[in-house]
Amino acid sequence: MKNDLLPYLRKELENSFGRKVLSSRDCLQMVDDIYQKTGYSINTNTLRRFFGLIKTDYNASPSTLAILIKYCGFNSIEELQKISSTSNTDTSINKEEVHHFLVSLFKNLNTEEDNSPVIDAVVVQAILFLERNPSMIDRFQREIADTATGQYYYFERAVNMDRLNSYYGEGLRLYLRAKNTNEAIVFANSIQVFRYWLTCETEQVEASMSAIRAITATNSFPPHIFARYVAARLYYAHLKGEAIDKISAETSKYYMASISRSSILNSDFELIVTEAFILTNHYNEGKDYIKKGRSRLAGTKKCAENENLFSFWEKMINSKKTTAIKLILTPPKPNLNPVLSISPLTKRYYTLLNCMATHKLRSSNFADLVRETGFYRFSPSFQY
Repeated sequence: MKNDLLPYLRKELENSFGRKVLSSRDCLQMVDDIYQKTGYSINTNTLRRFFGLIKTDYNASPSTLAILIKYCGFNSIEELQKISSTSNTDTSINKEEVHHFLVSLFKNLNTEEDNSPVIDAVVVQAILFLERNPSMIDRFQREIADTATGQYYYFERAVNMDRLNSYYGEGLRLYLRAKNTNEAIVFANSIQVFRYWLTCETEQVEASMSAIRAITATNSFPPHIFARYVAARLYYAHLKGEAIDKISAETSKYYMASISRSSILNSDFELIVTEAFILTNHYNEGKDYIKKGRSRLAGTKKCAENENLFSFWEKMINSKKTTAIKLILTPPKPNLNPVLSISPLTKRYYTLLNCMATHKLRSSNFADLVRETGFYRFSPSFQY
């Protein structure tokens, strides 16, 4: 491989991994991620040399490069070379054709195929392509916001946590302008409550909650939207130091009514609600919804798909050693590993959570991720 390709490959590796590689621990975790994604093993020291953490006069072997390229989603060195040489030029591809393809792709998705892993994978790959071509994002979001499938799959289902305080969060106004229904108003503002709770912008939280209060959320709302509504109320209650008894009761009432009439088995509701309960220190309630989710999905294909995410939150709960919590999360056992099967759209977010879980709040990598995401609520210097 030509030496001028190495910086591009390192960048692609960090994009696939979800954060910069700055330490031996990062390399160790990337080794695990590579094995999970490709089935191939790489020596930790090999990665340390590749990222310049160990001085060496030797280049990575062709077999090592092949594994790294596969981990990044490329089929060959030639494919990597072609993309790297054209990714920053406007004339390298016909952007109009690519834009038309991406928009058409979303328009032709079938919203009745709820929670289809194939569709979810297509959506994620399209978003990752846009990440590599940021000049296309604004126009894409404007057009996709006008389509029913774009509204559902891009904005509602593929909540881009890593870009929540960036283009995805800003794109929600386009979504809301195009889909100005009660459900859309509740969804968009609920996501913004989460965003501004994480970024510690109290006035913005208040504004979004005001918009939510103007709407009456009913049992007719889809589970993924009602769950966001519940989560927003929990984050707001946490901000104001209010009790959550009423919220918990309404959540339980909706949940029982929803599962009795729904033939769709997915864990969106339980995962969203669990996340909110745990981030706001209500561990017993979070544990209850983990149990409900796993019980409802037991024996189905969906169970295996969501097991890792449930396990992550379960470890957060089980590791609690005291009820006197200053940080959002109590530091769990030191051997807690990051979730390896999470969406590429949430890697930075979950890495932050894992740093908190492993008590690595003072690392430069953690500080960089806080600044990059804008999630200052996770910062150890933030006063609750």
